[in-house]
Amino acid sequence: MKKTLLILISLFLFDEAKAQKIEKGFFVYDDSTHSELKKFTNNKNVIIDHVSSSGFEIYGVKGLSEELSKMKILFTELNPVSDSFFADYPTAEMITKKMQAIQSQYPQLVTLIEIGKSVEGRPLMFAKLTAPAKRGLKAPSARPEFKYVANMHGDEIVGRELMIRLIEDLAKNYGNDSRITNILDSFQVYIMPSMNPDGAMKHQRSNANGTDLNRSFPDFTTSDNQNTMNRREPEVQAMMKFQAQHHFKLSANFHGGAEVVNYPYDTSADVFPLENLVKTMSLNYARKIPYFWNSREFERGITNGYQWYEVDGGMQDWSYHWHGDLQVTIELTKTKWPNYSNVDRYYQDNRESLLGYIEETATF
Repeated sequence: MKKTLLILISLFLFDEAKAQKIEKGFFVYDDSTHSELKKFTNNKNVIIDHVSSSGFEIYGVKGLSEELSKMKILFTELNPVSDSFFADYPTAEMITKKMQAIQSQYPQLVTLIEIGKSVEGRPLMFAKLTAPAKRGLKAPSARPEFKYVANMHGDEIVGRELMIRLIEDLAKNYGNDSRITNILDSFQVYIMPSMNPDGAMKHQRSNANGTDLNRSFPDFTTSDNQNTMNRREPEVQAMMKFQAQHHFKLSANFHGGAEVVNYPYDTSADVFPLENLVKTMSLNYARKIPYFWNSREFERGITNGYQWYEVDGGMQDWSYHWHGDLQVTIELTKTKWPNYSNVDRYYQDNRESLLGYIEETATF
């Protein structure tokens, strides 16, 4: 027991300046009581993700594997696949060019907005889609604002690909599909395919500084409880500035590694003020996707974030607490980087839910 305590103390004493930095990632095998997971409760120098019935992911600085070994924990390294596997996927630059091509083809519907740049200077780009002014419709600027953000974790790529397809679908089918026409006549839809283009290019979770962007926002339950941009990553600062300039009422961000709609809170056991509403919206998303709805891990394909595992510094809770923007986190696929030939199928599986969730904006 004393030896285990000393090892745990050593984990707590990692250089505080490196807290939330990612240099290594592992999968830890665990039992149904989560006995291994409990050893890392309140340890702010590691990041826990994707807790399941068989184990969980853990990320930290160099030396984490040695600590896990000393604790006699069974684990395996989360190794990326070979570079040849990624060859079919677009590069970050190709994603930007694709967005520019869609905007050029549908200039009346699509506006590109660069909200900042990544650590390595890549553009952080939203596509704004809404119909032009028309008699009988609200002026475009008066329509409610909705937001989708994907690829916060660079190695969780499916969301990025689905968002590109959604942008093109909305633009191409306005005027042909009555549902899409009504969406763009009614709302301002903002879609960011990649919040972490550097991470996507490196096939890694973190940004180019080794920081987990979805643990880097202000958090009302921790000492980092001031909504300031000081010392935050450029991608996070850009999102914070952008959010402050808008009045989003509903949004979602996309991840990979599980198949579930995760609703707030992530950071607190308190009951979320709009729990019944957000649970209903989450069920509405999940019910149209068989692999969500029939999940063996999550009842009806949804979960409360905190009951799954605690996330501090997440964008989801930050967006509601400081901006009143109700946000859920959608984990699209168990495989973070599936074969590219499967991406179109994932879009078709999620299309009805993606459109339906945008339409929920009318609730507010």
